[in-house]
Amino acid sequence: MKLKIIIPLLIIILILSYFFLPRKTITIVTQMSEDEKNGLEKIMKLYSLTHFVKFNIERIPFSGHFSRIDEIINSGQKIDIARVDIKTPKWFEEKYIKTHPILQSVDCLVMLYNKKEVQPPPKTLNELWAFIEENTYDINGNNFKSSKFDKNKINEYAIYLPYNSGWWMSTIFGSEDENFLTVNVNKERFIYTAKKIKHLYKNHLIPKISNNFYDEMMKMFEQNEVKIIFNGPWSFSSIQKSNIDFGISLIPKGKDTSFSPIGGQQWILLNNSKTAEKVFKYLSTDKVADLFYKYNKTIMPKEKLLNTLQKNNNIVAAQLKLATKIDERLNNILFKFFSKIFVDYLNDKIDENVLFNYWTNLIKEN
Repeated sequence: MKLKIIIPLLIIILILSYFFLPRKTITIVTQMSEDEKNGLEKIMKLYSLTHFVKFNIERIPFSGHFSRIDEIINSGQKIDIARVDIKTPKWFEEKYIKTHPILQSVDCLVMLYNKKEVQPPPKTLNELWAFIEENTYDINGNNFKSSKFDKNKINEYAIYLPYNSGWWMSTIFGSEDENFLTVNVNKERFIYTAKKIKHLYKNHLIPKISNNFYDEMMKMFEQNEVKIIFNGPWSFSSIQKSNIDFGISLIPKGKDTSFSPIGGQQWILLNNSKTAEKVFKYLSTDKVADLFYKYNKTIMPKEKLLNTLQKNNNIVAAQLKLATKIDERLNNILFKFFSKIFVDYLNDKIDENVLFNYWTNLIKEN
């Protein structure tokens, strides 16, 4: 009889204890969209159900988010974990990051092509160069192969290639030489690739670009003025609204690989308390990777998730397995080189050897 009374009482006490025992608060600051934040809240709720932890998730704007986090901490507020851009400034890294970051949401460049105009898509860079020459037409319908081709009267382009963007140009140079971003860069392949781009530029086989090339590139693809572009998964929804029937393929393979830079977001630990460290570890698990893809369709570069997505013919996942993370240092080098030095080369202000020396010096000095 006593047991019949004691057992229900114990159950009630346990239930009350679960709800009323004090819980440690972990503050997470993130520059996610509102929808992404909702997905994160669902994921962290699962953790809080089995751990005596509650989460305070604060959303801040992406623009200037490193400075904003710095301001919050300097004001005396506690931040345990933050989601920041992969291209983390050195000052922030040295001042705040306690342990190795965890990649949370990554993206890369893939090849997008108009299915009505491009079948099959180029699989190699050599096939891409041939496609460009065959499918860029002047106002009389002549392509580059024709002796009557007039490069000053281009009517239809095959590809939009942002030759002044380090992010985009790294796909070409990196595919030809896997050591492109290192001191072991292959001079012969580097010069060969530079000459290929210059050939396209000088013969007007690629559009001349403005500083705001991205909007122009998207507009030309969505209006069927170019057949191929390189872009990331963030652009898919916009293109779908344009009613272009587009396909997705890996970056065409060069001599070494199908290269793409990795960009995206990462978790950083700002408070190395035991509770925060456990949460940080949880954020790195395969389970969380699956949940982020389920709720937000964002990809963590976890081998298990990438393999699953690749089996389902997810091209972005397949490209990510071949991609290379671009940190702040490399991003600055790519920007400095392609936005000015490479453009000078295309306009005959420097030759290939000087161009190569500029590149190797940037890699060695930075």
